[in-house]
Amino acid sequence: MVSKSVTILSFLLPIAMVIGTSIAIYFYEYSTILLILIAIGGLMVCAYVLILKSQKHRSAR
Repeated sequence: MVSKSVTILSFLLPIAMVIGTSIAIYFYEYSTILLILIAIGGLMVCAYVLILKSQKHRSAR
């Protein structure tokens, strides 16, 4: 059985991709520097979440 949250996320993923792509195209046309700053910020948030998850796994062992 697939949980409801996974099913909902699988339906929302294409919508989020379209919105994200539209925002990226808009910023690419009007402000490349702002797009780069947002991308770097997003990568930093992803790295932070990965570090937090790895620390939780280490402390559980």
